[in-house]
Parts: sequence; C-alpha cells; structure tokens
Amino acid sequence: MVRDKTVMDNDARPMSGDNSYIYFGNLFPHEPQYRSGRFLGLALTPRFDRDIAHDARAALPFDDGSVPGFQSQDVFEHVEREKVPAILDDIYRCLRDGGLFRLSLPDYNSPLLRRRSAYDHTGRVLYDVAMGGALQAAMAGDVEVSLPPGGDTHLWFPTFHGLLEVILASRIRHCEEIHFYHYWRNPEEWVVQPFDQSLMPVSRVPPADMRAGGKPISLVVDFVK
Repeated sequence: MVRDKTVMDNDARPMSGDNSYIYFGNLFPHEPQYRSGRFLGLALTPRFDRDIAHDARAALPFDDGSVPGFQSQDVFEHVEREKVPAILDDIYRCLRDGGLFRLSLPDYNSPLLRRRSAYDHTGRVLYDVAMGGALQAAMAGDVEVSLPPGGDTHLWFPTFHGLLEVILASRIRHCEEIHFYHYWRNPEEWVVQPFDQSLMPVSRVPPADMRAGGKPISLVVDFVK
C-alpha cells in the first residue's frame, strides 16, 4: 500500500535475535542515532566504533528477517540508480515482520535543489553543481557530464515519481505499509506531513532545516514490512 502523505567483521555481525538498528553511512558520535546506543552504521570506510565495513551495493551481512529497522539518510543518491532496487530488495529480505525502514533522499523537484542544478534542453538534471561536475562537448555535438571521483557526487536525482519507479522495481513494494511524508508532487505542489522522529530523526527536514522556508527539500518515506 502506498499512501500519500572495518570495526566489525562478518563473524561479529548482528544475526537473528540481535536488536540493533542499522544506519547506512558512518555513524557520527554527534548524531542522535549514535547517542541512542541502538544503531550500527554501515560505511564504506569505517571511522567510528559503531561502524561496520560495507559497500551499499553489496549484499547485506544479516540473516533473513533479523533486523528490526533500517535508516538511510542522503546515501542512495550516491549509488547508480539501476543498482538501488537490488539494495531495497536486500533491505526487505533482512527486515523483520513489522520492522521499519526509513528512507530520505534529496528531492530534485525542490526549488532549492533545482536552482543549484544543471539541465539539458529537455529539463533533465545533468548534475548537481553543489556536488561537483562539469559539462564537456561530445563528438556528435551533444554534451557529456564529467563527474569528480569519490563518493560525494550525486549519480541520480530523485523525485517523487522517480522514486516510485525505483520502489516498484523492488520487492520492497510488498511492504504492508508505505508512507510518503515529505515530497514535491511536481515543481509547484508540495506535501509536508508530521512523522515520529523519536527513533529515526531526519536532519534535512523542517524545522531542523529551514533553508526552503519550511517546504520540503527531502523525500521522506517509511516502509513497514
């Protein structure tokens, strides 16, 4: 249902019965998820004591139905779009029945992000200027995008309808409940609905982030298995 609205090795991984929640990315000590003591971070380059070495594009190192919850904040836009459905498949596999996965991504229908992006003649985002990139002339007279190396560049540019396509391409569409809380339906219409942030707070949403005057800059979606 869609509603509108390496610190540890594999032998030390959480298995069935473990109550750790999983956070995609480095789990910085200043973050509420770290301070709660309930989360472990999955990070390409572990930096802190609760980080597990993991490439988001690889299979998750957890048993089927063993994880009570996942959270991903501003991570999957750094992964090739065509690889995201498989990541969502694996989250669905590992999530316990009744477990929660909270996903937030930058919303490229937000005027704040649109102003800092470069487009082709059709209006398609080519790259986010703030995250690096340049245009180069191709032999046929078209343009090619040159992106800087490293993991900071955005490789695709999520919108409400674009994210729906990704969800429908994944088994995560079979979740009992899917709630969209923050998003732009299109460049003119937006939705901001309250949601419980006691366990999984999201940093780039109002009132914590008021760069857009209270309008959404992130897509925020909950999946309940």
